[in-house]
Amino acid sequence: MLILIACIIAGICAAGFVTIWFVTAYAELSAKRKSLADLDEQLRLHEELYAQLRDRADAHPSAGMLETSRMLCREASKSYNRILRKPMNRIPALLMGFRAVDEGNDILRR
Repeated sequence: MLILIACIIAGICAAGFVTIWFVTAYAELSAKRKSLADLDEQLRLHEELYAQLRDRADAHPSAGMLETSRMLCREASKSYNRILRKPMNRIPALLMGFRAVDEGNDILRR
C-alpha cells in the first residue's frame, strides 16, 4: 500500500512537471510568434505604402521605413528560431506544432 501511494505521488509530480514545462514553453513561443506576426503585418503595410509612393519624389523616406521594417522582421525571426532551438523548448514546440520560420521576406505568409 505504501508503494502504491508513493507511485501515485510520483506520477502526480511528473505530470505537474510536464504540464508546467509545456505551459511555459507555449507561453514563450506564442508570445514570440505573436510579435513576429505583428511585425509581418507592419512590413506588409510598409510594402503597400512604398508601392504607392514608388514613383514619387518623396519615396525615399518610405523606402527607409520599408528597409527598417524588413530588418526588424529578420531579427524577430532569428530570435524566434533561437528560442525554438533551445533544448527545453524543442520537444514541446515539436508536439504543439511550432515550426521554424523563414528569415527572409515571407516570414509568416503561408
